[in-house]
Amino acid sequence: MKNQQENNVDSNIAAFCNGNSNAIQSLYKKWSAELFFIAYGYLRNTEDAEDIVADAFEKLLKMPLEKRKQKFLKSGIDLKALLIVVVKNKSLDKIKVRNNRRRIIGSIQHLIPRTTKNDVLNHFSDEIVESILLILPERERQMFRMTLQGYSREEIAMAFEVSLKTVSNTLSSSRSRLKEILDDF
Repeated sequence: MKNQQENNVDSNIAAFCNGNSNAIQSLYKKWSAELFFIAYGYLRNTEDAEDIVADAFEKLLKMPLEKRKQKFLKSGIDLKALLIVVVKNKSLDKIKVRNNRRRIIGSIQHLIPRTTKNDVLNHFSDEIVESILLILPERERQMFRMTLQGYSREEIAMAFEVSLKTVSNTLSSSRSRLKEILDDF
């Protein structure tokens, strides 16, 4: 049975190299799940992993016939191994892009104003919020203010030099305390 599957794969590769782009469909059906799990292992995102696998097969389809024959028939390059390398490299590239975007956004985020303080309603609302926040201990109040100003939990954790879990617990307890007070009204 296994030998028949290998022959089927080899015949699909040969057909693909000779110009039958439909032959890649059966290879896609056979290998896409495995390639998806490789990409997902790197990215931890279903949509991105699916896109990476589709891009890898699209790259094959765009390959000229002569290059297909040279790589897979004459040189004997393993198509599945090539796809695994392509998926891995595309996944790592995606991670680099993601990290670069975060770094760039983090470096320019301080340039973007977080709130507008120009109108009377905002000023009035700020005074009410501040008086309500006085119920909280100073550290919780500062963390809660930062949340209201649009800071992420990661940014708050860095500012206070505490773990992300500590920030989450502190904000959760602050919300609970404020909710109890506001429910009384």
